Amino acid sequence: MAPLDDDPESPIDLAQASEVTGESDPALNTVSLTVLRRDGRRATLSIPAADLQRLVPLLLLLGRSLPRNPATEDAPLSLVPTDSLHVGPLPSGETLLAVGIGPATVGLSLPARAVEKLAHSLLAAAARSDPRQSH
Repeated sequence: MAPLDDDPESPIDLAQASEVTGESDPALNTVSLTVLRRDGRRATLSIPAADLQRLVPLLLLLGRSLPRNPATEDAPLSLVPTDSLHVGPLPSGETLLAVGIGPATVGLSLPARAVEKLAHSLLAAAARSDPRQSH
């Protein structure tokens, strides 16, 4: 991952961004984020697809250590279309839920209680979407 900017030592601070856009480049197998700062300067962060696999879980794990903010809890949920879902046992006794998104797969470790809630929710959703169940 390499920031590209007029000043290569200048940090990319998303808190100071007025706009963030992104694009993928299949020829280079990269994703780029362009950050427009409030002072009008731009910085681009280019992320190779192989690093997305490590970056997404890293960001989520780092975010777990931050205090919960009521304003962010009420923020709209970002929907991300998935390419695949896999479920399986983990040696710890928990259940693995692997979610494939483009070139990355995020593995979630679910305790038994969460798996039970997820299973009930999926069954209820399947029943609602089954056209044979229409009245």
